[in-house]
Amino acid sequence: WDSRTPSQQAAALMVRWLPRISSRQIAGVLVGAGCSAGAGGLFLYQTDPSFERSVRFWRRAGPIVGHYFLERWRGRDDADRAARYQRLHGLYAPEARKVVEELRGMFVKVAQVLSVRPEAVPEEYRNEFRKLQDCAPPARWDPIRHVLERDLGAPVAEVFDQIDQEPLGAASIGQAHRVVWQGRPAVVKVQYPDAAAMLRADFRCLELLLWLVSQDALAIMSQVRHQFATELDYESEANHLRELHAAFQVAPHFQGKVVLPEPIPELTSGHVIGMGYLEGSKLELALRTRLEALGVDLGKQGIGEWLAAQQRNGLSKNFSSQTDGAGRQMLESETEETRTTFPWNRLQGVFRLVGVDTVLWIARKLADMRSQSSQPSDLHSALQLVLDVHGYQLFFCPLFNADPHPGNILLMPDGRIGLIDFGQCRRLTSEQKDQLAHLLQAVAKPASPEADRQVASAFEATGVRTKHGDQEFLALLPRLMFSRIHTEWIHGNIKEVLQRDRIVEVPVHMVMAYRTAMLLRGLCLVLQENTSVAEAWSPWAERWLSQA
Repeated sequence: WDSRTPSQQAAALMVRWLPRISSRQIAGVLVGAGCSAGAGGLFLYQTDPSFERSVRFWRRAGPIVGHYFLERWRGRDDADRAARYQRLHGLYAPEARKVVEELRGMFVKVAQVLSVRPEAVPEEYRNEFRKLQDCAPPARWDPIRHVLERDLGAPVAEVFDQIDQEPLGAASIGQAHRVVWQGRPAVVKVQYPDAAAMLRADFRCLELLLWLVSQDALAIMSQVRHQFATELDYESEANHLRELHAAFQVAPHFQGKVVLPEPIPELTSGHVIGMGYLEGSKLELALRTRLEALGVDLGKQGIGEWLAAQQRNGLSKNFSSQTDGAGRQMLESETEETRTTFPWNRLQGVFRLVGVDTVLWIARKLADMRSQSSQPSDLHSALQLVLDVHGYQLFFCPLFNADPHPGNILLMPDGRIGLIDFGQCRRLTSEQKDQLAHLLQAVAKPASPEADRQVASAFEATGVRTKHGDQEFLALLPRLMFSRIHTEWIHGNIKEVLQRDRIVEVPVHMVMAYRTAMLLRGLCLVLQENTSVAEAWSPWAERWLSQA
């Protein structure tokens, strides 16, 4: 009886057997194994888009990762490794952007998110990632038709009276097509068949890369992954549409003013969402025309990304690169591309002399004279309504849409506002609504020592944590997030305050609320309106607290 374990017996047998094998036989085994692995890899490369995409990523990113790994090994201590990494950041950040531009898709989305996370991503990479443009090309018709027929359970010709093969719009994970269904115009939003596999492959590549380049960034990657995984969940998005559509059906304040597409359950299944068609032009087109009247050429850049960059750049010019933490998250240093699109640098002297509001008033009058499209008063009323409706969502709807991109807002012929695309929604608990309501009310008050104490206290109550707990820092940051732009910010008088502290923890719902406020404030700035989101939302906050 052999008391050895099966694995030990197998090892002993291998030791006795190996000397009897010739070197030619061993070489043959190795060659055969190599050929099998190569053949398997070639098969995956040709048949699995996500595998082929990973190969392309590592072919470009592999040398970069290898150099980081080498310098990490060569570093004598943490300080030496940090200095070596700093040199590599400047060398490889432009190359990383080129890799993202080549592969596009989810890499662009993730890189854009990372570009505003200074607590985790090196500045050199953030500066490069802010240059990325999110312009996804549409997919071919055949894979779209396959998804429609698979998930709706019948040939396209049997389901629809008519379908436009040319999409209404395309994004990184899917595209929308106009159809006629049972005699009524409708829209089907279709997810690309390989979107989920691409997402998983992209995140595997990015997580390994970030582990080598910036391990701090791994802490936020789970949030980012969850955010984009949510966008892939078309069942949840269909539920978001259904819940918000029902909420606005019984909202008397917005009757005849705001409309959401009617959900169509018969056309919603799997990776397909069916909804009614809303006729109207995108708000983005009207705002582009407005900017062109001021001589601003966006080129291929999306207006949403441009707006976010301009709000940061308009303030950041006066702050040194030493500004730390979340202060720079709101006020990132400007990129070469955005410097060429809007003359913040030339206007700073004017801002100091006459103030922000006067400069915006002059620009508004100039744009009114040059603009040949929508009436300025109509656009102003539309934007005030958009601002109002998102404040209502925040407190009185089951969830709120955290992506009020101008491409998702329609100006309808009858004067109503149409809201579409609900992939990035967030639910707030009653406690979170209470905290946010108190913060907005405090920010809306005129500045004073007592108001500053209230703002700082309310900000901390939302779950935000800073390294030092500096009260002046905690009072300033919410004003940067939710208030109007003040002339003293342009003067650069707040630089010293921002250098005192840094944010170490921000709850996800606060990030989403800030993103919503930043985009809405940016839309108003395009119309030369210096708007305080806190003041606009305070009536809804007060109503919520009084009812609660």
